[in-house]
Amino acid sequence: MTSSFSRRTISLRAALAALVVAAPFALTGAAPALAQQSGAGTAADPVVATVNGEKVMLSDLQALHADLPEQVRNVPFERIYRPLLNQVIQTKLLAAKARAEGLDKTPKIARRLRTLTERMLHHSYLDAYIDKSVTEDRLAEAYKAFVASHRGEEEIKARHILVKTREEAMAAIEALEKGGSFAKLASEKSIGPSKAGGGDLGWFARGQMVKPFADAAFALEKGAFTDTPVQTQFGWHVILLEDRRRTAAPSFEEKRADLKRELGSTLMAAEVERLSKAAKIVRFGPDGKPLDDAAPARKEDGQEDGQEKKR
Repeated sequence: MTSSFSRRTISLRAALAALVVAAPFALTGAAPALAQQSGAGTAADPVVATVNGEKVMLSDLQALHADLPEQVRNVPFERIYRPLLNQVIQTKLLAAKARAEGLDKTPKIARRLRTLTERMLHHSYLDAYIDKSVTEDRLAEAYKAFVASHRGEEEIKARHILVKTREEAMAAIEALEKGGSFAKLASEKSIGPSKAGGGDLGWFARGQMVKPFADAAFALEKGAFTDTPVQTQFGWHVILLEDRRRTAAPSFEEKRADLKRELGSTLMAAEVERLSKAAKIVRFGPDGKPLDDAAPARKEDGQEDGQEKKR
């Protein structure tokens, strides 16, 4: 109970810290939307505050919550509602004071607003382009190609006998070599939690076990057990490999988000390349001079106009 409460408290504190840092930047981009609100709100999007007559809508807080860093975005909206509301109010108060002092007319702010607007347009265009371009047919074709190339992750089904000493493990191996039942020996001798099931560990992938155990288990042939004990931080193991398989490809719905992201990235790169080729772009270095790829080819040392370099 105490541990769970502490984790929740830490999560909320982390969210509040992130909110203080992220909110002013998120609200800068949201400011035009806030200023345009003129109605009394709706049942789905009510007015949640007014600051000197300017309305703040529930959707503005929800958008701010969605823009928090990923590690704290999972804090429930209801738990962080009041801090979000207070942050919006604080930001609007300070923004109004800044406008009253003419800070919104400075070149620095104008440049910042222009940059933010371009970024928002950039992301909005790409989102719309990807939504339009990543069709169901393209997703289906991408999934078909994925399934054709997907070999799946290797998994094995194994049992083990865990004991405290190497001598005990060797004694178990000797008993197995004489025809002893692995499951019976595990039930009698093992000190691990799997002893109740005859040492059965079920199916697992390589990365789910500590390396010495995984290396030994995955090296076995089906039906074989380790002829030398395997040591880990838990003790000494004797391992029996019962079966081996590869996992099936994830379903289309399970893979859908990844496919859309990958296709979107490919299409986005192609669109940027197309726009770049159609545009006239000249690049300059920080000194204001054309970069090498924009400047004429440099003559080799010792070359004169119209003459080849002498050998």
